[in-house]
Amino acid sequence: MTLRRLLRTLLFAGGALLATSALAERRLVEGTIQIDGQQRRYYRLHDAGTGQQATPILLISGSGCREFGSRVPSFFQRYPAPVDVYFLEKAGIEKGDDGSRCSASYRRADYLERRVDDALAFIDTEPHLKSLAARKLAIVGFSEGGMVAPIVASRSAKIGWLATGGSGGLPQSEEFLIFHARGVAPYATLFTREQLLQTFADIKADPENVDKEFFGNSYRYWSSHLFHDPLSTYAQLTIPIVAAMGEQDDSVPIESGRKLRDYFAKRPNQPFTFIEYPKAGHALRTPDKDHLSDFIAGLAQWFKGEPNPLK
Repeated sequence: MTLRRLLRTLLFAGGALLATSALAERRLVEGTIQIDGQQRRYYRLHDAGTGQQATPILLISGSGCREFGSRVPSFFQRYPAPVDVYFLEKAGIEKGDDGSRCSASYRRADYLERRVDDALAFIDTEPHLKSLAARKLAIVGFSEGGMVAPIVASRSAKIGWLATGGSGGLPQSEEFLIFHARGVAPYATLFTREQLLQTFADIKADPENVDKEFFGNSYRYWSSHLFHDPLSTYAQLTIPIVAAMGEQDDSVPIESGRKLRDYFAKRPNQPFTFIEYPKAGHALRTPDKDHLSDFIAGLAQWFKGEPNPLK
């Protein structure tokens, strides 16, 4: 081969590679959608031009009023192409909200049943999600989203996979008491056990109150979260499930995740995987290891039924 022909070959190959890279562009697209008569903001993260179909994912975020949509790409940096993720921003959150001050509209809409209803409405309204056949949509929930996602999965025939992080199988009221008994702040520093129990009783007696607060959230919020039994929801599911927690989670005690693990250990016919990351915190990270990125990246193979891609 002459030098000229070699250079032409290399240039062509390089051009083809650049064209392929350009076609496989990962994009975050923002859109609006009407849900319950309100204009809502949502995002779609997808790889354009790959020519391959991805398992669509509905992502459910955790608690708080910090804007989340613009941060979606950072969670999927290591997810192999193709990716197709949908995220509905919570009601009352505006662009740029840093979570330091939650709006009145957010506080009115911030309770468990509303988050579930909004996710179900989004599935039934967004054109691509609406067109999906049964069991073709994955749902992934982190932290508080890990409480929301199983309920959505139990009520939507479109959900075919459930993945959670930083969420377990105990009611939140029991989780608080575990932290208190362990001496974890602020549960053990701000309240006695008797004061916690009395507050739980007060919330049960006044469940719709949006003015009274506990730990910065309204009684309405807490009445929907504190006493919800996750296992009653998990018992309704027959789809593949994976739950991941950090051993040193300081937002949800690891005992809650182990409760979920032990529950499914007695039900071996249910496809369930529990992952406990040693020394990791609520975000599945240790000082020298980002297990969250590993976990999310491994979901791509898990959706395909490959053995142990998440371990």
